Amino acid sequence: MNLLDRGLRYGDGFFDTMLLLEGNPVWARAHWDRMVSAARSLEIAWPKIDKSPDSKLNEAFNSWLQEIQVEWIKSDRPSTAKVRTLVWRAGDGDYAPLGEQFQCRLSVHPTELKAENSFRLGPSPIVQCPPFIPWLKSLSAMPYVLAANFAKKQGWDDALVVNSKGQFIESSRSNLFYWVDGICHSPSFMEGCLPGIAAQYLIKFLSKNGFTVQYAAATYDSLREASGIWLTNSIRGVSQVHFWDNYPIGTDPHWHLAAAANTGIQGGSELP
Repeated sequence: MNLLDRGLRYGDGFFDTMLLLEGNPVWARAHWDRMVSAARSLEIAWPKIDKSPDSKLNEAFNSWLQEIQVEWIKSDRPSTAKVRTLVWRAGDGDYAPLGEQFQCRLSVHPTELKAENSFRLGPSPIVQCPPFIPWLKSLSAMPYVLAANFAKKQGWDDALVVNSKGQFIESSRSNLFYWVDGICHSPSFMEGCLPGIAAQYLIKFLSKNGFTVQYAAATYDSLREASGIWLTNSIRGVSQVHFWDNYPIGTDPHWHLAAAANTGIQGGSELP
C-alpha cells in the first residue's frame, strides 16, 4: 500500500470482516452485497453479482472466494479465522477523485471463538454521530478506536459509544441488544450504528422464534434494568454480557435463544 494513497489521505474506501469456519465463509453473499452498496455510494467500480450464471460479474465474486481460500491456506488452515477485505480508490487527485478504479487487499487472521464467562461492558464518553453513509464500513474508525482503548483502560472487554443525544447505540465492534421485561430492544440503525449482518440475522432469528425486536436507543438505567445484554458481530456472533459498568447481570432468561442463534451462525446458516 502506498503511504500516500487515497485510503490513508482521505479515508476514500471501505472494509469488510467475515468469519471463516474450516475455510468456509459465513454469509459470503451478504458480505459481498454490502461491499457492492458501499462501492456504489463511493462511486468505486466494485462489481455487483449478476443473475446470469455466466456473467463475468459472478466471476469476480468467485475470484474473491478463491483468493480467500489461498490466504487461508497460507495461514496454515486455521479452524476459525476472520478475513478482512480492504478496498480503496486507486489513483491520485485531491478531494475530487480522478476515477473509479480501486485497489484491494485480503488478509486472513486466525481467531479463537470461546465462550465469554465474564464479559465486561461499560459506558464510554465517545460520541458516534450518525454517519453520512450508514451502511458503509468506512476506513475512518476513530470513534471505535477511542472506545476500545477506553474499555481497555477500564479493564472491560468492550465499551458503548453514544449518539449526539447521549444515548448508547453500539459498542466499539458490535451491535447492541438488551432485554427488559421480556422484550428485546436494539438501537435503530438510523441512530448512528452500523447495520451489522449478524444483527440483521438475529432480528430475523428472533422473529422466527416469536420475538419482535423493538427499536430504542439505550440509557444507562435501561441497561441496569436489563435481564440480558447481547452484543453481535459477524465474527463472534452473539456475546452475552455478564457485567455492565462492573454491576453483575443476573441469569439471562433468554440465554437459550442466544445459544441457538450462535449454533446457526457457527453452523454456517444462511440469513433467515
